[in-house]
Amino acid sequence: MARRERAETGRGVASAAPAVPGSEIAAAADGGLAARGWLRLGRDGRLTAYASCSEGLVRWTESAPGSDVWQGPDLFPVEGWAGRFTLAQDSHGFVWFAGTRYRDEVPGGRELVVAAQYQTGRPLSDWRGLGNPFPEREQEGEPPAPPGDPMVLPDGAGSLHVVATRFGVGVRGRTRGVDGKWGNWLDYQGKWARGAVVPLVTAHGRAEFLAPFRGGAAYWGQEGPGSDFRWLGRLEADAVEGTYSAYETGPGTGTYFWRHPADGGMIAYRPMAPAGAPRVPMPLGGAGGAGPVGVARTRINGYDCTVLLQRGAEGCPEIAAYPTEGEQYGAWWAPVGDRCAGLPAIALDARGAVTIAMIDMNGGLRIARQDLMDAGLAFEPWCHVG
Repeated sequence: MARRERAETGRGVASAAPAVPGSEIAAAADGGLAARGWLRLGRDGRLTAYASCSEGLVRWTESAPGSDVWQGPDLFPVEGWAGRFTLAQDSHGFVWFAGTRYRDEVPGGRELVVAAQYQTGRPLSDWRGLGNPFPEREQEGEPPAPPGDPMVLPDGAGSLHVVATRFGVGVRGRTRGVDGKWGNWLDYQGKWARGAVVPLVTAHGRAEFLAPFRGGAAYWGQEGPGSDFRWLGRLEADAVEGTYSAYETGPGTGTYFWRHPADGGMIAYRPMAPAGAPRVPMPLGGAGGAGPVGVARTRINGYDCTVLLQRGAEGCPEIAAYPTEGEQYGAWWAPVGDRCAGLPAIALDARGAVTIAMIDMNGGLRIARQDLMDAGLAFEPWCHVG
């Protein structure tokens, strides 16, 4: 990759940065540092892919909607970067990032940080420090359990919620209201939560999240956009830790996915299914896969379908589709590419074509798009774009 000189543009530092070694991106992704949902469609119709390396965030951007020419990789350095990040997109198309950085002057030597990308291809905002939600545990001198990745949930009222967990301490969240002011950290209890919460924001802007624990998960949600989170109950589930994901599959209804420890196969469940609908975990195959699945919805042969993308047992992307909320019909998985580093990602492009992305073993970005001339779910050849 050609080297570029570092340059500052507006708020944040975009690359026009030193070249990002591809092997470093691949190593970071293969080490579990790939964020879920790292391929996003902007309001201008361009896709953007995000990754992490030791220095900060890395970004590739379509030069035009549907183009196979991409800009990047661009590097956004973060001082003290801990390597992991999560992201979410709000109804305005803004992409919000949450991560952790090391700082000597804060309790425990680390703090959570958030930033935003307000327009496709533009620099990120400055990173705002939110402090350490779990300072007391680390100050006691006990070996602390690793914190779960902070998750960001932008609701439909314009509030921004950051939720973090630490096993043995609980689930805590901090909210920036519509007036732009940040409140204090709130304690949602959940002492036995393990790993990051699993967020979902519906099309109507109502936010909810699961906090997994061994043998199940606790469930919090808003009554409506902008309201406080309240405890809604719990579900029993045998799940491989770190494999939960969520997607809205009906008006205001989220389906949660996780892997069963017996064979790594995917399970689907709707804790808030409408009255009369079955609320039982449904198997979807995909045995031997790793990590959470990526999820999208599209019409296939005229039917509303849910499309799942996983990193399969051989380390290659695998895809499956089934009628939305029709898990009883089953899902059949098929490989769609070579071995990838970390999790592949899925999104719809400006034409509505299912687009899958992966970081190859050299740290390059590869893209494959749905062939819209085929009535089924067929893909055009993979294209190396960055």
